[in-house]
Order: sequence, then structure tokens, then C-alpha cells
Amino acid sequence: MSDKDLQAARARKEGKMWLKRSRQIALSVLYYLEQKGMKKKDLAEKMGVEPSYVVRLLKGKENLSLGTISKIEEALEVDLMSVSKPYSKVESNPVWSSFSHSCA
Repeated sequence: MSDKDLQAARARKEGKMWLKRSRQIALSVLYYLEQKGMKKKDLAEKMGVEPSYVVRLLKGKENLSLGTISKIEEALEVDLMSVSKPYSKVESNPVWSSFSHSCA
């Protein structure tokens, strides 16, 4: 197998990973829209984007940025993704304390 073939295989695997996550987010957004009695147009307005963009997002084939995910979460007032916080166990560590204050 050539280097080119290996790179292509890696790209396909990476594509499948974000595509799976994109579909999960799209399904979650559809669920929350239904639960909140909102239309795609309402979501678009709250996000400050065109309705056609929301339609594309909800197909589950968009490589979503963190910014876009945050806009969706804010518009729906939900958390779509959770991030593990292994550092919470070390917050009393002085090194962590100085790092966390510099990031705030």
C-alpha cells in the first residue's frame, strides 16, 4: 500500500468520524425543535443565519465548527455536546489554578 493510499484511508476514516457526529447533532436539533415547538425558520432567526443554512445543517452532512455548534446551543438553550473535565480533579493544584485564571 502506498503513502497516497494510506493518506486516503485516513481521510476517509476522519470524514466518517465528523460525519457521524454531525448526524447526531442534526438529530438532536430536530428533537429539540419539535420539543420546543420551533420551526427551522425560528432557529435560523435566533442564530442569525439564512433558513437554507439551517436546512443544510439538519441534513447531518456539514462539518460543524465549534462556533456553529455554540450558536445552535444558544438559540435552543440546550447543550448538544459535553466535554469531559478530567482536570476538575486537579483544580486545587497551584499549576492548574494559574492556568485556569489565565484562560478566563
